[in-house]
Amino acid sequence: MRLTDRRVLIGAGAFVVLAVAATGIALASTPDGDGPGAAPAASAAAPAPQRSALLPGRPGESARVVLPTPPPPGSEAPGATDPWNQADADFLRKMIPHHQQALEISALAPGRAANPQLVALAERISDTQTLEIGSFRGWLRQHNLGEDLPGHDHSTMPGMQSAERMAELAALKGDEFDRRFVEMMTDHHAGAIAMANEALRAGTNTWILQTATSVAHEQGVEIDRMSAIVIG
Repeated sequence: MRLTDRRVLIGAGAFVVLAVAATGIALASTPDGDGPGAAPAASAAAPAPQRSALLPGRPGESARVVLPTPPPPGSEAPGATDPWNQADADFLRKMIPHHQQALEISALAPGRAANPQLVALAERISDTQTLEIGSFRGWLRQHNLGEDLPGHDHSTMPGMQSAERMAELAALKGDEFDRRFVEMMTDHHAGAIAMANEALRAGTNTWILQTATSVAHEQGVEIDRMSAIVIG
């Protein structure tokens, strides 16, 4: 996917963020700095919906989008009665295994990568996508939906890497590993962006639209950073 094409796709997500913001949705709070929290309730009877929060990055890094996190099982989710459709649920069900492969790729960087910035980025990807997987599963639980998508072949999703390519990456070290890691993870991220934009076109649930926008933005930023690390 060309950089210009990807930016067009991310732009579609940004439009959704602006549209949601125009409705007066509150930013998610992070009371302890350890992760996204629930948005403050507008009243005792009607909790305000959550939306993504933009948090400053570490020195040398851009800001990052943090997903609103559904509350623990047993408590009512903000916007739990908001409408949703099959595209919303299927997006989360697909993104869980997609993110899980990104965690597998990221786990290969320590001890193999030559560039310490790439190792740090792999850790960032792992931390971010681990939290996102938890958010996706939380939403599915809140809506009494299973995680599996019957009949779906996860290997056919955009950006998914074959077992052979994963094995090849694991066998590399140094600069060669760095180049292959960036190639594979860029392809993987571009696939996630494509899936997020599909959800933005077909989904209806406010939380899913916010989530898809966050995924597209964050992974677009990481594609640019990986390119800068290897090329620049």
